Amino acid sequence: MKSIKFLLAMTIALSFVFGTMAFADSIKERMTQRLPQIVDLKNRGIVGETNTGYLEFVTAQKEKQDVVAAENQDRKTIYIQIAKQQNVSIQLVQKRRAATLFSNGTEGHYYQNEAGAWIRK
Repeated sequence: MKSIKFLLAMTIALSFVFGTMAFADSIKERMTQRLPQIVDLKNRGIVGETNTGYLEFVTAQKEKQDVVAAENQDRKTIYIQIAKQQNVSIQLVQKRRAATLFSNGTEGHYYQNEAGAWIRK
């Protein structure tokens, strides 16, 4: 539940970053719609958060690849916009986001450490 609330809050907060951009609402809507599926995949240990702020499969089971790919594409779009607005590299935005996801992450979910190894929080 903590994860759902956090991710929903993150989605809403990121929509403000885009200001008046027309696609912000559609990204927010898509991410909100995918959220229950993503939380389910995380709860079952199928996907985790990478050290670059994206979802990745932790196991050989590649369930709902389309959902994961769509989420990562929307995240990339958001990261690019934030990088442009803050005049920083996308890599810095990704790294910051990954750190936030880990700090606020749910116990039992997988996160990738800086060396690229998966750890269960």
